[in-house]
Amino acid sequence: MWFALGLLYLLAYVWPLFAAETPSDSTQVVPTTQDVTQPAIPLQDSLSTPTIKTDPIDVTPLPDPNQPPLDWITPSGDSTQVLDDFEYPKRLNSYPDDIWGGRSGLFYRETPKAEVYYKIQKEGKNHYLAAQTTGEAVNFGRETNIKSRGRERKANLRQYKKLRWRWRVHSLPEGSDERESNTNDSAAAVRLVFRTGILPTSGKSLKYIWSETLPSGTVIKSGNQYTIVLRSGQKDLGKWVWEEINAYDDYVHLFGGNPRPVDLLGLLTDSNNTDSFVKADYDDITFIIPRPDNVKMIPDFMLDNP
Repeated sequence: MWFALGLLYLLAYVWPLFAAETPSDSTQVVPTTQDVTQPAIPLQDSLSTPTIKTDPIDVTPLPDPNQPPLDWITPSGDSTQVLDDFEYPKRLNSYPDDIWGGRSGLFYRETPKAEVYYKIQKEGKNHYLAAQTTGEAVNFGRETNIKSRGRERKANLRQYKKLRWRWRVHSLPEGSDERESNTNDSAAAVRLVFRTGILPTSGKSLKYIWSETLPSGTVIKSGNQYTIVLRSGQKDLGKWVWEEINAYDDYVHLFGGNPRPVDLLGLLTDSNNTDSFVKADYDDITFIIPRPDNVKMIPDFMLDNP
């Protein structure tokens, strides 16, 4: 009897306590989930961004067209004589300083200023000489007076062996060939004249040109003038191009002997033979004494004489 009462007590009071702590098969377990109020992180954003290593870019500054190439030697003091940089701001769109003059025709007669097509122009802060024509030929020149050893005198190639300038050609004379008299036109030319008499046509000259057709290095002899092709064709059209030549060496090689002082420096943009349109610019014409270790000192009295 007592055993039966004990069993009933267990069934009535103890068993429900164990049953309450054991989940039934219908109990749902809520899984842990991401807070839906936060945006999901895209897969590509969850990955680390790779580091891309690149070599530093070598940015070489463009050369200044108003300055000669950096590897050219420009001596200081009187060793560099700027014959003309065409800085004539009051002569804009007109004839430059009166030290310049035009000559034309078979006998190189003086050309009236109204017929001279060489004008001062401006680009930024720089002034330069511009020439353009169709069917005309005017030689434009000046004396080569420079300051040497304390006074003004004509440039002597035995001392100032090098000539430097820059030019820019826009349009070439179509059909030109400087070897033939009936097609002898050049978009741009720089001449050195060494007089041996009183007439403008007397003497010797070196002429450096930008040709339409003849290759660079071509040398043409016509009377007492040698024409040397420095530039050819359309390459570099519209760009300022610097030139530096050893005029003394050219003279000795072509004429022989020592040159007289340079009487005149001339510029020529012409198309009278081809009757075509030509256009060119000039600037910064300079005589230069080469580096001292390449030059022998010339006695002062010899600078003005042969």
